Amino acid sequence: MKETMGQIIRRLRKERNLTQEELAEQLGVTFQAVSKWENDSGMPDISQVVPIAHAFGVSTDVLFGTFEVNDTEEVWKIVNSAQALLTVPLTAAILFEKYRALQEGLKLYPNNTILLLQCLETGIALAYPENEELYDAEHAETIYHECIRYANLMISCSNNTSDIMRAHMIMVSLHSAYGNFTEALSHVEQFPYRADFNIHVMYADYAHWQKDYVTESKSCQYGFLYYLEGMLNINTKLAKSYMLQKKYKDAASTLETSLEMIQCIFKDNEVLPPIHYREYGDLHMLLAEIYLKDGNTDKALSQLEKMVDYDLNDCAAMDGNTPTKSPLLNLIPHGLYRQRMDRQQYLVTKLTDPRFDSLKMNERYQKLVSLISG
Repeated sequence: MKETMGQIIRRLRKERNLTQEELAEQLGVTFQAVSKWENDSGMPDISQVVPIAHAFGVSTDVLFGTFEVNDTEEVWKIVNSAQALLTVPLTAAILFEKYRALQEGLKLYPNNTILLLQCLETGIALAYPENEELYDAEHAETIYHECIRYANLMISCSNNTSDIMRAHMIMVSLHSAYGNFTEALSHVEQFPYRADFNIHVMYADYAHWQKDYVTESKSCQYGFLYYLEGMLNINTKLAKSYMLQKKYKDAASTLETSLEMIQCIFKDNEVLPPIHYREYGDLHMLLAEIYLKDGNTDKALSQLEKMVDYDLNDCAAMDGNTPTKSPLLNLIPHGLYRQRMDRQQYLVTKLTDPRFDSLKMNERYQKLVSLISG
């Protein structure tokens, strides 16, 4: 049965954790008026329809019930149209255009979990202060508060555990970054203690008992890859934490361990997949920064040379269709490893980052800059 406008108002209000009094205050009416609307014993005046839609962040079509909220095909058209706005190189201004396009989609499909997750993923890229490439200082505070609402809606509306946990993850990061530690902790406490499981490991168990050992092997490898991703990200975060504490030798050792791990796993490969590109930056670039802070210019330059060598040679030679030779990951195509690389800065931008300004007069550094500029 089609919802009445009163039922729609009540649902949207509850999904946004608003009381009748709070909604009434936003609209400049009495809470009794809101109660009458929701009980279908009265209708909003036509002049109030737009303010009500604005209060909920939806279009007036949603209030009139003329849009299906779960129209997946139309939602993906919105997502693809927003994605098409992106260009290379990606900038905060361009990503903000995508974010606004997704928000317009949410006005039509206010509780659609596909759009909510897309807004959250785009929002954290713009609002997280340590995302040096795409942080949008002008809009970050507003986006942060918008993401709180999107995360709450995702947690209350989604039946997908992965999407719900991703919403919690984003809230931990954003609340912590903006000093809202009580809220951040409430999201932290939603996570399990065990970390040795994911969808791929579950698929492996499922396939094992079906005696589908080929699928079991492939699922185990995908599970391993994501554990590897997690380990490298944790190591990188640990190194940055050590760096902030001025424990530069510990920081360098931690990142060196990450690079050794990559070398060990892919030791039989002619070309290493670019998994040294992390969410927190290129490992060679981070190591160079740490060595500079520790006063070791020679080691810093060696890392920058490795970064340039990989970007100019190995990266260009890699075939995305060639599987790795490692028995730990030889069923997974290289294309999966390339995804992170595509989001990184251009090599010239990385090399000429302000953190390396102290090297400007160094001949080895000038040679590197000339190499990539020419």
